[in-house]
Amino acid sequence: MVLRGKILCMCMIWVISTGVSEAQTERVLIPAILMDFDAGVTTADEAYVKMLDVYNDGGIHKCSSPLHIFAHKHKNEISTSLLEPKRVFKQNSSFATYTSESGKFEFTYQTTGANAVPGADANSNGIPDYVEEAGIAADSSYKFLVTTLGYTDPIPAESTYEMFFEEMNFYGYAESYSNPGGPGTRIGLENDFAGFPANDDPDGDQLGALRVTVAHEFKHAIQFAQNNYQGNSDLWAEMDATLAEEVVYDGVNDYYGYLGGSGDVFGNPGATVIPGSYEDITWALFFHEKYGSDFWPGVWQRIEDTGASHSILEAIDQELSSRAMDYTASLLELYSWHFVSGAYSNVNFGFSESMVYPTPNAQRTDTQVDDVLSEDITLGRFSSYFLNVKPSSNQTGEASVLINTGSSDISLAVVALFKDESMTFAYAEPESGDYVVNEGWLWSDIERLGAIVLNENTDNPNTFKIKVSDPLPTSNELDDTKPKVTELKQNYPNPFNPSTTIPVSISKFQKVQVDVYDITGRLVRSVFNGTLPSGNHALSVNLEDLASGVYMYRLQTNDKVQIKRMTLVK
Repeated sequence: MVLRGKILCMCMIWVISTGVSEAQTERVLIPAILMDFDAGVTTADEAYVKMLDVYNDGGIHKCSSPLHIFAHKHKNEISTSLLEPKRVFKQNSSFATYTSESGKFEFTYQTTGANAVPGADANSNGIPDYVEEAGIAADSSYKFLVTTLGYTDPIPAESTYEMFFEEMNFYGYAESYSNPGGPGTRIGLENDFAGFPANDDPDGDQLGALRVTVAHEFKHAIQFAQNNYQGNSDLWAEMDATLAEEVVYDGVNDYYGYLGGSGDVFGNPGATVIPGSYEDITWALFFHEKYGSDFWPGVWQRIEDTGASHSILEAIDQELSSRAMDYTASLLELYSWHFVSGAYSNVNFGFSESMVYPTPNAQRTDTQVDDVLSEDITLGRFSSYFLNVKPSSNQTGEASVLINTGSSDISLAVVALFKDESMTFAYAEPESGDYVVNEGWLWSDIERLGAIVLNENTDNPNTFKIKVSDPLPTSNELDDTKPKVTELKQNYPNPFNPSTTIPVSISKFQKVQVDVYDITGRLVRSVFNGTLPSGNHALSVNLEDLASGVYMYRLQTNDKVQIKRMTLVK
């Protein structure tokens, strides 16, 4: 198988009739509305009105930027009367402004009226603490996302970015507006976050919500700067912005409250993540944790470089390929990380915060191994199927899983959680038209086994049959192509300039770390730090920023360290 000027709108309030749906349903409704529009089922007017109804249903919503992004992207298709909704404008003499310490952000706020911010001023400098905290959050978000991670700067030279506060039923939003020579977007923030969901910020829920909202909406501003909300990146904008919350403010964890519903992988593995909403943050978080903090900046740079012609998934595939990582294998591991969460979490595999994530639902749970091939199972577009096997105490033999499918878009991985709290992970091998995992694991040693089936087709469903056996007859038991020992091999080409490939053979699923050191023993590059399944792997590394000379590269696993030399010649 191939794995492959000042803000006046702060005192404007939407006057829209409200619907009856609860805010919780937004996570399902907004993606569905966007998908119907993309499929031609609804017009731009109809989609826009439906989105308005969702955001104005009286509940609390995470972010209304998708509405503003849709309006910007399809402004020529939406009726002017809809884009200019009735607003109540009240001029108020209490306008004030504050510029953040960096000088990059200007906040417009009120201290009286419906849109007033909390008036506490602990340092008695005349600026409400709430506004100053927003300024700190904006500067921190800029520093981390732009300066540290290298995302495109959405603030042109000699300009400032505008933010304002208003009373609303969502955390915030970013909207485009005419600002020649300026950023082209501005951000609205909830004025006090009274009554909003709890989070883990040690300074309290209010500041926690404010901080992550600034990071979230500023990432929307970066998205606009990178590709003007074109292509299909808008479908993933909420997932991406919610990831920014976790990256900038890891300890707030506001996103915890949105996991485990019917629209995400934990609650419903069979739900597509296209479009990716904020409950899909863990889908994006996998790549951040597995491949490093430079992964998503690399993906978005590819989108910026190619414009509307490049989809998010294409950019992910290309970024993985540039790191000698396989697209399908990465997706299978991504969904496996979701399976090994909550009550099934394991310290050796999965998300760093998996213990506090929901225990995943499975489409099927077995307690008996019946060795019977299932009827056809239909798996929706770009989604997964979780089979959870909890073997009986008297189950004997070796664990095997087989899928039979006529689709090249269907693939399989299996994760086994053992009674001794160890775990292992394997991709399926092709076997006589089927895909089989048969690694010699004993059922008597297994606490729980998860079979993860992936349909990576982004447009259509596919079918498969599955069987869990004891064991399956397969020549994989005699497979001589799998490495018998873990080995670090000589890089190629060598000498090289500026990139080379480091081959690594892994005898069994395990934690692997590969690093490059200079001749003095100083670490100069981390090549890979994560888990790898049994097999031969090629890890790429680029030393363009380093001087010519001899370097050492080191493989470290649980039971051995191996070192070799390579030569960079410029």
